[in-house]
Amino acid sequence: MPDLKRYWREIRAIESTLLEPTWLVSVDDPLLESRGMPVVEVPAAVAARLLYAKSHRLATKGEIEAQRTKEEAAKRAALHDALQKRGIAVVALPSQK
Repeated sequence: MPDLKRYWREIRAIESTLLEPTWLVSVDDPLLESRGMPVVEVPAAVAARLLYAKSHRLATKGEIEAQRTKEEAAKRAALHDALQKRGIAVVALPSQK
């Protein structure tokens, strides 16, 4: 039986070094090449357990920015779809300089 006190001591040590929330990337997904690496945002307590299990790694700044950009684009698309379903058209106007 593994030493549970040591396990949780190590988890808490990892957790104390993490920011809240923590961005992670899965490293053991066999389909990574076909669909890209999923970047997830999790609480530090969850991140510590995943990092300890070596199933995830910390995301780089570039991966985090790419994920945020993708999420913003999805939000904009959902907003435009919702407006379109209500019969509202959104038209971009040229900037006046």
